[in-house]
Amino acid sequence: MIPTYINGCFAVLHPGNQRRGVLICGPLGDEALNCYRSLGFLAEALAAAGYPTLRMHYHGTGDSFGSDEDGDRPEVWQHGMEAAVAWLHDHCDVEVITVIGVRIGAAFASQAAHNISAIDSLVLILPIAGRRFLHELTIAGQITQRVWRTSNKVDDGTWFEAHGVRLDHASRDAMKSLDVSPPSDTQVLQIDPASSEDIGCILRDSHLAAVPHATIARIVAWVAALPSELPRKSTTETASATLDLGFASESPVRFGPHDELFGIMCRPHQQRDAPPVLLVNTSANPRAGNARIAVDLARRLAAEGIASLRMDGAGMGDSAPATGELGCPYSEAATNDVRHAVELLHEQTGEPAIVLGICSGAYHALQAGLLDARVGGLVLVNLQRFIWREGDPPDAIRRDALRPTQFYLRHILDWQSWRRLLLADFDVLNLIRVLSVRVLLRVVASLDPVITLIAGGITRVGRVRRSVRALGLRAVPILYVLGNNDPGIEELATYFGADGKRLRQQPGLTFRMLADSDHTLSSHRVRTALIEEVVAWINQSHRAIDRPIVMAGLPNAP
Repeated sequence: MIPTYINGCFAVLHPGNQRRGVLICGPLGDEALNCYRSLGFLAEALAAAGYPTLRMHYHGTGDSFGSDEDGDRPEVWQHGMEAAVAWLHDHCDVEVITVIGVRIGAAFASQAAHNISAIDSLVLILPIAGRRFLHELTIAGQITQRVWRTSNKVDDGTWFEAHGVRLDHASRDAMKSLDVSPPSDTQVLQIDPASSEDIGCILRDSHLAAVPHATIARIVAWVAALPSELPRKSTTETASATLDLGFASESPVRFGPHDELFGIMCRPHQQRDAPPVLLVNTSANPRAGNARIAVDLARRLAAEGIASLRMDGAGMGDSAPATGELGCPYSEAATNDVRHAVELLHEQTGEPAIVLGICSGAYHALQAGLLDARVGGLVLVNLQRFIWREGDPPDAIRRDALRPTQFYLRHILDWQSWRRLLLADFDVLNLIRVLSVRVLLRVVASLDPVITLIAGGITRVGRVRRSVRALGLRAVPILYVLGNNDPGIEELATYFGADGKRLRQQPGLTFRMLADSDHTLSSHRVRTALIEEVVAWINQSHRAIDRPIVMAGLPNAP
């Protein structure tokens, strides 16, 4: 695979020698994160059959230029698709194009087929029209708001925002008119649950999403049956793999053993004397993160003169997609991936790195900090576990990560809350089990000195406290951030007392609570608050003077 930028849009080419090219147009928001790995496998399979295949991030999404503050987004996305088709023609010498659209991407693909003569065929995967797509997002966003008891609205009168999609009203209204209506002379293959049993699995949460191999084989066979010119003999040409943001540049990098790991290095034009920041995967999501928070944070840091790397661990994003292994949110291997990224940053800057992670990313950031002296600071956001046992099922966190106990105590007499739980077929027995375990763990933690004395050895609670204390002795500053209603509050209390009292007393540790936040920081307002908190903490905790640092060239740039 060959990363590149097309009119500011990040894209990945999977080379082939056929005269037919393929453009894959994925979905938006959280759906794009969930099916990212599957679309990588699809592209690899098409390329193996000889078809040059391009996966593109729309303008203002993923690693592309722009932001959700930009207007006319559906129109801009169409222009991006036109540029991608032209790029395939110019750089891969293709004559005709098959466009594969997923979910709302199917509507984009249908519209593009009306406007671009080179498109003669479409594969529409779980297609959905714009109005229905917005309706589903609205319902999902309202459920999130009710579940987390936040005041964040799907539509606040200016912006529409739900599940990683944020649109101004003009863009939202333009989306409503999008339909899945291909031209009559276009050949179409439609993939839905009625025709492909394994296709629904691509939209599960990223750490559970399975690759629909049977459907991929069907799509490749269908494309192979389409008319095409004889294969070409020329090699694929590629464009520059550097994006100029005006104040910084971004470049893809490979690193780790055998260069199987992938990331995007963001380097400011005016580098300050401040440590670089490593942005770690959340769950098995690709490097951009939920609602693109890692990209927004990297570019905000660059505006402050701070370099960063947002990474994909093995089996995530664009790291070795052909291995077949799904990245695990919690594993020793994932911690090692983080350490390889720390090593890259240290080689580039000569500085210890600040490692920032959210949820499972915070766990791996902490573990890397405990193991690697090249970690010079930690930002831990919504940490769910201090200890993870290798081999635990990936849904173990979800079973136990209910909201803080104080939340249930506040609403114990609220009959409407109990009514919603019962109507939603909520597992009340599991709630009772989890709350009982929490009470027991807090009692055990409070008695830990006595238990340690009786047992004659260090306990799990003692081990966690000693590990975090060791970071303080190494003078590793820590920014510890929790949403005010996040399940991580219970994990903190289990090891460090109510409200993390013991942890807050550690020198070099800054504790912050994010108000009105859900676990994935789905509100733009909350994400902005976190980003500004991180920038302020770095400026306060580390040297930040305007003295340029000479960074080495990037080895192994793809």
